Order: sequence, then C-alpha cells, then structure tokens
Amino acid sequence: MNPKRTISIHSFFAALILGGLALLHLDAFAHGEKEKEADEPPPPALNYIKEKGVNGRDGYNYKHVAKEPYESPKQVPKEPYKPAVKEEKKEEKGEKKEEKKEEKKEEKKEEKKGEKKSEGKHGEGEKEPPKPTKSTLFDPSMIKLDSTNHPFTKLQRSTDVADYYMCKDTVNDGFRQQVLAEMNTFADQMELPRAQEIPCMVKVAKPNTKFPNAVFIEFYTNEEAAIRCMKYANCGSTRLVMLYPKDKTGIKSKEIYRSYVITDEKKYRRGSFCVSPNGQMLAERNCYVALNPDWLFN
Repeated sequence: MNPKRTISIHSFFAALILGGLALLHLDAFAHGEKEKEADEPPPPALNYIKEKGVNGRDGYNYKHVAKEPYESPKQVPKEPYKPAVKEEKKEEKGEKKEEKKEEKKEEKKEEKKGEKKSEGKHGEGEKEPPKPTKSTLFDPSMIKLDSTNHPFTKLQRSTDVADYYMCKDTVNDGFRQQVLAEMNTFADQMELPRAQEIPCMVKVAKPNTKFPNAVFIEFYTNEEAAIRCMKYANCGSTRLVMLYPKDKTGIKSKEIYRSYVITDEKKYRRGSFCVSPNGQMLAERNCYVALNPDWLFN
C-alpha cells in the first residue's frame, strides 16, 4: 500500500474526532448559558414618570424612573415584660421537694419503729421512768421538795449563792400565809416596812455558802427590792425565813423550825427570830443558836 495514502486516511479520522469534540464542547457551553439565564431572575419592571422624555441619538426615548413610595415605620406596642424562668431553679425546687418527701418518709418510718419498740413483745409497753423521790426532811403538806431539797418546779434564776424558784405549786398556801403573817409581825415590832405577798420565792443556797443547801422562803418589800436581790444579790431589805429541820435525818421527825431574818440597810437595823413548829416564839436569835446554846464550844 502506498504510504502517502495511509497518512491521509489517518489524518481524515483525526479531523473527524476533533470536529466531534468541538461540537460537544459548543453544545455544553450553550446549554450552561441557558441554565444560567434560567436561574437569573427577570429584571424588575421600571415605573417611568409620565413625561415626554428626551430622544437620544440611538432613537430611544429616555424618561425618568419614579422612586418607590416610602412608608414611615409604624409604632408597635411594647410587649409586657416577662421575667425569664430559669430552668435550674425549677429543677432545684423539684429536687428539694423530693428530698423533703424522702425525709418525711424516713421520719414516719422512724416513728413507727419507735412505736413498735415502745409496745415491746406481745404488746407489753416499756417500763415508765422512775418518778423523782420526795425529800425526807420536809413535810410535803407544807413544802414540796425532791430528794436534793429542791422544788420540782422550773428554775427561775440562778446566782453564785443560790437558786430561785416560784412559791406557786411548791409552798402550801396556808403555810405561806402563816409565814408571811409572822414575818410582818416582826417587821411591825421593828417599825420597818412590811413584806408584800407577791413575789414569793423559794431560795436554795449553793454548797459553797455559809448555810450550804439551806432552804429559804423569801419575800420583798417591793418589786425594786426583789429585782436588786435576785438579779444583783443586793438584798438590803431582807424578808426571809430559813426552814430549819428538827431532825436532820428526817426519820424521827419532820418538824420544821422557822428562823426569820429582817433587815433594813437604810436604818441599819437587823433582827433574828426563831419560831417553833407549833408557832411559839423561842428567841430573838437564829434557831441554830437557840437550839444549840453551847454552839460556841462545839
């Protein structure tokens, strides 16, 4: 075969291939432009002003474009303020409520357990705590004291020298009136102010005092004197009686001697009187001295 002829055949086929590729490229380019044109929005319609306009060299008539109408902004009413609710607080409240519920459940369980324990076996209750014993020295029909010679009532005031309790529910009313009458009789003899019926206090001396654990019934000339005596231990106008047991063991007898002390710091007066359990005047001195004449030699 002639070599020149083969070369021409090859060049012909190459030209065909290149031509086909060129056609494909042009078709794709045209198709892409069409897609771009389709994607682009149409140009907005222009609102021309009604006028003659100006004719240009290219034959077009040029007019001014009208501006779009401007609307002033409208006032919108303000919305009422609503505080933002924190979810964390809600969660905390919920947790607290749950904790309280659990605590109440536990308390109820403990109460039930306590009730069951108190019932004991076969429904038998536990033994009651022992009641406080009464004093062996003093007659409860006159004054109610425990085994330590202190009243069963609430402590009202405590100082370095004594503890104070109310006479109410401790001292028998009849015995209290008897003591007050004897006390004012001695005050009248000394020409000193009388003791008032209220306040009335039971005083128990502290162990480190002159008369350790001694029991007194104390009255006052007025409220100011009561405050100075109980609060500041300034008992310038003393109106008291010491209950002196005849038998210190309380086995043979529970009779009580009454040892009175009447003082007045303004008049520099002091008087002591001893009265027997039967109400007889024994001596114008302390009952210990009256009952123990040889006390200086003991």
